[in-house]
Amino acid sequence: MTKEARRTAERTGDDAFQLAGHRMDGITAMYDGSFIEASHEFETILSLYDPDRHRPPPVLYIHDPKISALAYLAILKWILGQSDTARGLAIEALRYAEELKQANLTAHVRTYAGAGLHELLGETSAVRRHADAIVALADQHSLHYWRLNGLFLRGWAIAQGASVEEGLAVMRQNLRARSALGVSWYHVRYLCMLATTLQKSGAAESALAVVAEAKDQAACHCEHMWDAEVERIEAEMLEVCARSTVECEARFQSALVTARRQSAKSFELRAALGLAKLWAEHGRGDEARDLLWPLYESFTEGFNTRDLTQARQLLDKLH
Repeated sequence: MTKEARRTAERTGDDAFQLAGHRMDGITAMYDGSFIEASHEFETILSLYDPDRHRPPPVLYIHDPKISALAYLAILKWILGQSDTARGLAIEALRYAEELKQANLTAHVRTYAGAGLHELLGETSAVRRHADAIVALADQHSLHYWRLNGLFLRGWAIAQGASVEEGLAVMRQNLRARSALGVSWYHVRYLCMLATTLQKSGAAESALAVVAEAKDQAACHCEHMWDAEVERIEAEMLEVCARSTVECEARFQSALVTARRQSAKSFELRAALGLAKLWAEHGRGDEARDLLWPLYESFTEGFNTRDLTQARQLLDKLH
């Protein structure tokens, strides 16, 4: 907990300050890429939270400690390699948001535990459903910030289908609007989504420019949450642009090192999968299998997810 929040909690005996401190520390740890620490902070909130004592009056439903904990834990548990657990937390977050019936908190949950988690899982139709709900909620309650997020996510979902250029236009427009507001939270992830969508459209060089923007954004704000993903995506873009195998491999290796340091198991799997594919294409199938198999075996849940399915398919080819 932050020192200021701890001192305030001790001085006043108000454990609401304690919960606020854990929330702040959890968000800070996420931002820093300290995923286990962040998960612990949010789990602490859930263990301490008593709705009779800690739920704010409806007029004050700007932040609720339990809502924040559930929404962010869904993302964190996926990053830590626990996708089934993440889905359960997302369901609980959505149920609790429905119980509170506060527009801002519902938009928050649908953005992160909803669309955010499903985007990481690669489930486009679910992202679209949440995006449409966010936009409708924002239009009804004049929630400009959430509307921009919802429109961006809608654009991403559109672009995963046949209307790539239409989706890209929506994504770009709303990213610019977010930037104009000075928003930094989750912006690197949205740039990653834009980069991979540009690659899908055949504009790999433009995608590399967006990756560079993501790296600059992360450096400017000392944000490390998406470091492994940015490095992995850059490696894939370099590969598509026919850069040297050595350069691509170095980026994948860097992504692996970062993911392992952060205990970001799902990011590690993605980086390992990319490197294993690269090695397999260059006659290094044994090395690819030796890299990917132990990591695949270490997962205990989520075997029907896109990333683990792709890993299993590649391993089958390498046997």
